[in-house]
Amino acid sequence: MNIMNFSEANCSNCYKCVRTCRVKAIKIEDDQAHIVSDKCIVCGHCFSSCPQNARNVHSDLEFVKKMISSDEKVNISIAPSFRGFYEKSDNFIWGLKKLGFNLIEETAVGADITSRLYEKYILTSDQGIYITTCCPSVVLLIEKYYPTLIPYLMPFTSPMISHGYLLKEEHPKEKTVFLGPCIAKKCESLSEKHVGAIDAVLTFDEVSEWLDTEGIDYQNENSCEVDKFGSNFGSSYPVVGGILEGIKESIEEKGLTQLRVDGLDECIELFDELSKGTITGTCVEVSVCKRSCLGGPGGSNASSTTFSRVQTLKKYLNEIDKEGRKTLRICDIDFSASFDDKKMEEKMPSEKEITEILRTLEKYTKEDILNCGGCGYETCREKAISIYRGMSHKEMCIHYMKKCADKVTNEIFENSPNGILILNNEYDIIESNVAFSRYFGITPNEVRKRSIEEFISKEKLEKVSLDGENIIWKKQSFLDGTLYMRVSIISMNPREGIIILLTDITSDELRKEEIRTLKEKTFEITQTVVEKQMRIAQEIASLLGETTAESKVAFNKLKDVFNKEESL
Repeated sequence: MNIMNFSEANCSNCYKCVRTCRVKAIKIEDDQAHIVSDKCIVCGHCFSSCPQNARNVHSDLEFVKKMISSDEKVNISIAPSFRGFYEKSDNFIWGLKKLGFNLIEETAVGADITSRLYEKYILTSDQGIYITTCCPSVVLLIEKYYPTLIPYLMPFTSPMISHGYLLKEEHPKEKTVFLGPCIAKKCESLSEKHVGAIDAVLTFDEVSEWLDTEGIDYQNENSCEVDKFGSNFGSSYPVVGGILEGIKESIEEKGLTQLRVDGLDECIELFDELSKGTITGTCVEVSVCKRSCLGGPGGSNASSTTFSRVQTLKKYLNEIDKEGRKTLRICDIDFSASFDDKKMEEKMPSEKEITEILRTLEKYTKEDILNCGGCGYETCREKAISIYRGMSHKEMCIHYMKKCADKVTNEIFENSPNGILILNNEYDIIESNVAFSRYFGITPNEVRKRSIEEFISKEKLEKVSLDGENIIWKKQSFLDGTLYMRVSIISMNPREGIIILLTDITSDELRKEEIRTLKEKTFEITQTVVEKQMRIAQEIASLLGETTAESKVAFNKLKDVFNKEESL
């Protein structure tokens, strides 16, 4: 099962997760971050660093709720680090009881078992190097990246698994939930080697949100103690050095040195040294999280900082001596553990292939190899190898993309048919393109020496830069009316200068003038024709009037003739 991955909807391609992941188990594909489970050590540091909170972690919360609602008895093994994450720790236990949990025991009980097993192993074996196995991410780191160190892992289950076995023996028909700040515990609980020890794993963040959803205010005066404590030594496991403190006598008796290492970078540095054989005769306590378990990613919302958690837990340990309440019992349960070589064999590109990939990234010389880390990889060489392995792509390189953008910008700037001027905040011309020089017949060097007011009025520039009103596509004539252009004056905010775009519309304007002249001539001709037609009409009307009068006279004469004939 894939315990965690990134939410596709929220990934913004900032590559911060890639930078954070020291084992480079994050693949960028289709502009989306994906966790490669075979490479991942489930430390959760990438999630803690994600500014978009694009985290998607497997949750057992609904499963736990269903068990409780079904009236099953559900017990909790709670990591002793809760005393640091919750200042009112007993109030928090009361809140858990209100949620419906049955027994609540400290995982410190399991830590006491682990300490006893470690002590006996150190005294009865002779392997030179002893590495604690309480942190599942450390175990995965060694199994996947330092398999030669597997023989140095002390072969016992973690406190969570040990306590889980113990609870199952004492309460075989009841369910067991581990509660702590560690995401990697979710992965450990699902291991085929520990089937049945733990039924579900919840983080402090999940339970805190559950309490809020249910409206349970555990910050009030109600409080409740856990049903079973571990010793002070077991409760000190979350503190850096807490594990070694509990087995100090055996370490000293064996004549070993002690190393306390917290943080993934420090773990990797140590394992590199151990692999070289430069360190021997030592017992090493290791945790991939800074400040050990108190820096776990599953409790980031429970309290402010890791330092406040350390202070809160140490204050508790100093005030309460639980040695008298220690109830350690080593029973017949098999707490042994084995570890496997899980290293992935990845193809390594040749030097020639690396060089070719670097060239596709526009890296040809030593000066081009910036090793800036912007893509998430520490060096350009590592970046090239990741591209070869399909874990990333060249567009993740900021400087490569900048060069591509510069090329595109330069092509547009130099080959644009539009004249382009770039001004600084003082309205000085700092750049012009070839098209501008062609339109105005002056070289780029001459343009930079000219005042902008020879081309654009200062009034217009101030309107853009001071009033924030860009001027878009306004017509203006130049060179005594022989050049017409559409002018756009755009402010490059905030206060980064002004860009002026000039589009030649001279031919359009000339065509418009030709059409206007043609229209005027056509109007004159039409007017002349109309006036002539009117004169002809008037002349015809005059002639018609004369002939009509003559016809009338002739008619009257004819009428008189008829009248005379009738009178005869």
